[in-house]
Amino acid sequence: MKILQLHSDYMEYEPIKREAPNAEPIEKKLYRIEDVVVLLTSVEKGDDTSVAYAAIDEAAKFMKNLKANRVLLYPYAHLSSDLAKPADALDVMKEMEVHSKEIGLETYRAPFGWNKKFSIAVKGHPLAEQSRTITKEGKPQKVETIIEKRPVSNSGKSLEEMKSVMFRQAKLDSEVLPPNDHRIIGQQMDLYSFHDAAPGMPFYHNNGMIVINELLKYWKDLHKKAGYKEAKTPVMLNKQLWEISGHWDKYRENMYFTKIDDDDFAVKPMNCPGGILIFKSKSYSYRDLPFRMYELGVVHRHELSGVLSGLFRVRYFTQDDAHIFMREDQIKEEIIGVIKLISEFYQTFGFDYKMELSTRPEKSIGTDEQWKAAEEGLKGALDFLGLNYKINPGDGAFYGPKIDFHIKDAMGRTWQCGTIQLDMTMPEKFDLNYMGSDAQPHRVVMIHRTLMGSIERFLGILVEHFSGKFPAWLAPVQATVIPISDKNNEYALKIGKILENSGLRIEVDTATNTLDYKIREAQMRKVPYMLVVGQKEEQADTLAVRKRDGKVEYGVKTEEFINQIEEKIKSKLIN
Repeated sequence: MKILQLHSDYMEYEPIKREAPNAEPIEKKLYRIEDVVVLLTSVEKGDDTSVAYAAIDEAAKFMKNLKANRVLLYPYAHLSSDLAKPADALDVMKEMEVHSKEIGLETYRAPFGWNKKFSIAVKGHPLAEQSRTITKEGKPQKVETIIEKRPVSNSGKSLEEMKSVMFRQAKLDSEVLPPNDHRIIGQQMDLYSFHDAAPGMPFYHNNGMIVINELLKYWKDLHKKAGYKEAKTPVMLNKQLWEISGHWDKYRENMYFTKIDDDDFAVKPMNCPGGILIFKSKSYSYRDLPFRMYELGVVHRHELSGVLSGLFRVRYFTQDDAHIFMREDQIKEEIIGVIKLISEFYQTFGFDYKMELSTRPEKSIGTDEQWKAAEEGLKGALDFLGLNYKINPGDGAFYGPKIDFHIKDAMGRTWQCGTIQLDMTMPEKFDLNYMGSDAQPHRVVMIHRTLMGSIERFLGILVEHFSGKFPAWLAPVQATVIPISDKNNEYALKIGKILENSGLRIEVDTATNTLDYKIREAQMRKVPYMLVVGQKEEQADTLAVRKRDGKVEYGVKTEEFINQIEEKIKSKLIN
């Protein structure tokens, strides 16, 4: 049995079409269940009652850690290529339902045998998503390979809010995927590709690296101005460190492992333990804080192949992490600085966003005084800036309260990318101190913070947000020079060299194609400017500047065009 466990704010599903001969009757057209652990379940050949019971017992352990009691059993055939017969699968699902109720869980089961549309909002904490294989021995295993043979019936439906999970057909089929899907646009613009040799691991082409490098150059500039120091930590760290951090016990199912000189190592699923070691490498006084450190850290997390989806759901990605180590009295000031940084970054891309403050959960670590100071610091920063925000009582992490940022893209979809999390666990586990003015050691307060969350996912969001029509500063090719005929090639090459020497990313299309064909090609690749030159332009030493919207300005001097585009690049205008 293959299972994907998702701790979700809600799941909404709608039976659309009978698929199996033993499809169950439905009671209503649309179902919605809130604050629920969803078990996407593929029943396989040979699964029986013992497997059903073991699956529920394993899920119950998962739910106990989350303080969750509501579960939805959801038939989901796409996780396996070795499915049980429909009648056998339904029997196993019913056994799971019976046992779930017996052990006291509030249990729901989606109707069996239907193609269903659904949307799901998965919570943002590290334990929200867990993959499991349940065998007849009742032992959960990490799933190494799942071959998806069948198309996903609900492909193309955007899954909104917080952490979106998208189940879409992996094949790039324009008849299935919407035309602005980032996988289709990625092919058109030659940005990236996906290969069976490394499932869930994107391959970036030169054009894609140009976009990423420009994005990160801006990201780094913002951080340098805000007083952050750059760091880089190893991609593998030994078992002892992950045991101290707690990941070895609580996150092992989602990690990759290896051995070096007979010692156990883990490929890092997150960057914070490495950043902590950098902080611990020297002593700090109260005058040295805050210490702000950022890292573009490559991390790996095991994901079921059935849920991999372009750049939105991957197995390796780059986190734009930052960690701030500070005194307790610096919380409010540092949070204000981070909020301003995140706000400036999002506004550059034209994103609207909302903020949510999540407070102390029922089960937490730390003293009442620590939590009071932490929550007042976050709330005080939001109030000081006069910002609107929603409070989620009891929804903070067990180690500290947090602020989540939900951005809205051009299609109205909501994505949870940025987050600010106060942490009182790691400083205790790793004994992080500074020397106070009283010459005594004091515990530091730690902030975990991201703007993009995952560079891969944020790039996918940007591609669809702009439909590939990046602003000039991000565009892989900023202008294409198009000669009307072969007679104008020499002039076109001359213009191209002048623009290139000014620092612009330029192509000159001297191929023996028609003018209309060359313009269509440039439009397909979303080039911001097409500079058409013919006999008239050559004689006047000018350009005909054609924009992506089809508007053309004639008689533009080369220097004038350079000044215009450089101003747009400098100001990062999105139009």
